[in-house]
Formats: sequence, structure tokens, C-alpha cells
Amino acid sequence: MKTAELLSGIDGTMMFRYNSKDTFQALYVYLSEYHSGKRVSHKRVLELSYEDVKSAKKGLIVITPDFDNFTAKLIAADEYSKYMTETPILEGVANREYYGRSATSIENKSTIEYGTEQGLAALIYGEQGVSSLPIQDITGEYIDTDNEYMYYYSAEFVK
Repeated sequence: MKTAELLSGIDGTMMFRYNSKDTFQALYVYLSEYHSGKRVSHKRVLELSYEDVKSAKKGLIVITPDFDNFTAKLIAADEYSKYMTETPILEGVANREYYGRSATSIENKSTIEYGTEQGLAALIYGEQGVSSLPIQDITGEYIDTDNEYMYYYSAEFVK
């Protein structure tokens, strides 16, 4: 954990270990982008498929924001594979280097609910300040928040 903190810099790294009792067909990670509480996009940004092979039962999902470069890295790794992608943050936003930032994520152990998107973390940005909210309160097309920009990561395990 200390190594991840050193590598991630000031913005930190969020690590989510999973341990599935059952095999599953796929792991999807989605990214939803919110502007002033309204969802403007929802897309699958990562897919690990196990259709022709046995799925790993243990793995790790890592989200590392890099505010200096206005990106967020997403890594998923298990016993058989590793995948990494990078997503732009605040793309095209004027004065983005002056925005405040915060994050919220799963705090404790959570049971895997197959076939359902489950929130992992949200990166929150605002020009006049930010307010954090529990990860379980972030769902749907609209959320009640004063935050200007939010990037919400969720995972789905498919049997």
C-alpha cells in the first residue's frame, strides 16, 4: 500500500481487491461523467472477458488520478491478465488547474452483486470548492450535488 502511495503522488491511489467465491464470465468497469449533478456520459472503459477460460477468483482494480496531467489511470489485474487505460479529466475546462478536488470511494468490504453495477470511486472537481458524498448516493441520471464535475467509476461482475 505504501508503494502505491509513493507512486501516485499527491492525488493518491484507490485500490479495490476483489475475491469471488464463484467464477464469472466478465468484469466490466464503467465511467460516468457528471456536470453539475447531471450525467452527461456513461461508458464501459474496461472489460476483462473469461468466456473461453476459467475466470480468476481474486483480482485488483486500481484508480490513480493525476491532476497535474489531467488524467486518471485505471488498472485491472488478476492471476491471468493485466489491463491499463487512461482517461482525460476536465478536458476543455477553462482554468482547470485552479479547481479544487476530492474523492470518495468504498470504505469497507462490500459483497459482490453479480449483474449489477457497484460504485467504486468518484473523483470530484469544482472551481468554487467541492463537497464529498457517500459513494452509494451516486447513481442514475441526476444526483443532488453542487460539485461541477464528477467522474464516477463502477464495476459489474457478470456470471
